[in-house]
Amino acid sequence: MAEDQEKGAELSTDEAAELERLLDETGGEAGAAVGGLKGKLQKILANKKLLMILAGGFLLLIAGVTFFLLQGKEEADVVPVEEKAVEEALKEEEEEVKIAKVNIYKLEPFFLPILDNGKETGQFISVSTNLLLSNSVLDKELDKVLPLVRKNIYNILRRKSPSDFTLNRSRTEERIKKEILTASNALLLSGTGTINDVYFSHFMIK
Repeated sequence: MAEDQEKGAELSTDEAAELERLLDETGGEAGAAVGGLKGKLQKILANKKLLMILAGGFLLLIAGVTFFLLQGKEEADVVPVEEKAVEEALKEEEEEVKIAKVNIYKLEPFFLPILDNGKETGQFISVSTNLLLSNSVLDKELDKVLPLVRKNIYNILRRKSPSDFTLNRSRTEERIKKEILTASNALLLSGTGTINDVYFSHFMIK
């Protein structure tokens, strides 16, 4: 009787195979569930990394744009100053060129006594004369007639009386300039140029 019960407790081959199959299916479903959960977790983590990367890139983009705008503003503030400095430098160069193009012929100073009816008055006139030429080659022609130019200027100054320098000095200076201009141009050959004006850098009565 006891032997029959022990035999009944033992599983048949078919029953054991069926039980093993059920256990395998149960384990597979559990493994699949675990695998699915793990995949979801990996996706979430991957998305977080992606979000962090995107957030970092966005911050870098904002920082770059901000730096570019600030740099552009600084350059905008500096450029007008630089342009102004360049314009001033160019203007100065143009003025220097204009000055360089002015052809001045400087004469040695004149120093002579002032006469009154042929008599010395004890006063002297000291004059430094500059001639403004119409071109840069006229100075060579003036060199040829320089003694005559100086003689004419000397005679013009010598003919002036003391009253010319005391009563109407400014008018006298202008008259002397015109006389020097006329007398000097008369000595130049036609076609070589002209003396356009006369300047006194020094005009003193002692």
